[in-house]
Amino acid sequence: MTKRKSVTAFEMSEIDRKAQEVYGIPQASLMENAGRSVAEEIIKDFVSIEKESIAIFSGGGNNGGDGFVTARYLFEKSPCKLAIYTVSNDPPKSGAARDNFTRAKKAGLEIRPLKDFLSLDENDIGFTIGIDALFGTGFKGDLPEECKSLGKKLNSSNIKIYAVDIPSGLDATSGRAGKNTPKAVKTITFGLPKQGFFLEKGPDLSGEIIIKDIGFPKELIKQYLAD
Repeated sequence: MTKRKSVTAFEMSEIDRKAQEVYGIPQASLMENAGRSVAEEIIKDFVSIEKESIAIFSGGGNNGGDGFVTARYLFEKSPCKLAIYTVSNDPPKSGAARDNFTRAKKAGLEIRPLKDFLSLDENDIGFTIGIDALFGTGFKGDLPEECKSLGKKLNSSNIKIYAVDIPSGLDATSGRAGKNTPKAVKTITFGLPKQGFFLEKGPDLSGEIIIKDIGFPKELIKQYLAD
């Protein structure tokens, strides 16, 4: 029986690059599959998702794009209270992420700046689920100050946090992370688990790890399977 090994940030980046450049899989398809799989996993966890209130935190890169897709699927599947909070007021620069930002707006989703969430009353935030789609596996270093404030607020609340691919601020290779990295109850990751999940602060921050197939070629993934 083969066992899935964990990959570094660089190895995951190579899988993503080769899937697009060698196998011709559009980034938009991978992003659509990623966001849908996150939404499906969250819906599965709740008996009545329509009774929940959901805040999605989206960054300006492809991880944020996954968040926009997740929001759209949740909005289509369930008439629950839902809002997207973004780090920047500007649309993402990445093509697929920018397209999904536009699709979310056209679908009627509420998109607001992150500072609006940070200004909510600490004792009555008004959300039961948080989706962390700020930064992906390529992140290194310290979180921006606004994101540190968000992590501090989330970690002191009762909101259930779901991380998209990786908790924002966790180094996918080393497992290092700042103290205000949002702590997930579940991380829905794509393709293969990341090495940082199992090192240093990774186990405490990642929660339950769910691996989703989002369309990476099986022969490509097989190169990273342990004997």
